[in-house]
Amino acid sequence: MAEPYCTDCKRQTEVVMDHASGDTVCLECGLVLEAHTIDEKSEWRTFADDSGDHDPNRVGARTNPLLADAPLTTSISRRPGKGGKGGDDGDLVSSALGRWRNGHDPNRNLVAAFGSIADMAERLGLVGTIKDRACEIFKRVEDRKSSKGKNQTAVFAACLYIACRQEDRPCTFKGTDGP
Repeated sequence: MAEPYCTDCKRQTEVVMDHASGDTVCLECGLVLEAHTIDEKSEWRTFADDSGDHDPNRVGARTNPLLADAPLTTSISRRPGKGGKGGDDGDLVSSALGRWRNGHDPNRNLVAAFGSIADMAERLGLVGTIKDRACEIFKRVEDRKSSKGKNQTAVFAACLYIACRQEDRPCTFKGTDGP
């Protein structure tokens, strides 16, 4: 990756990123080249005693306006050090609750489709706004029952392609051919 150009030094220079303020600063003269940069990556902390086999997010999933009656949810997780299958009362409660919830979730297929669209968007290196737009497009298609009997992977790819076009971002079909 090429080094950024400093307008004050009149040359390419090394920069440092101040994560607290979101500023990109020239190391030579101290000029702020880019201010208030937003980091769109997930934020979490991993500690030395974490095994890394669980989701490190500290909050629940955001509500999704595309889902009917999308409630705020609470997830039940295993306690640290209680790994393995089935040997813990918490696992029994969690699995029973999961079976009950899956049987009564009218949005289950839509959530799975949104996950597939998100995976495909990530493989293509697309930004979150395009992924969200593609999910909106898929929701409209699904509401009209237009995708019934169609190859879902092709429908997801089409939604991403249309979203790219609407956002004026170039996109090819390479990488959209499924897992």
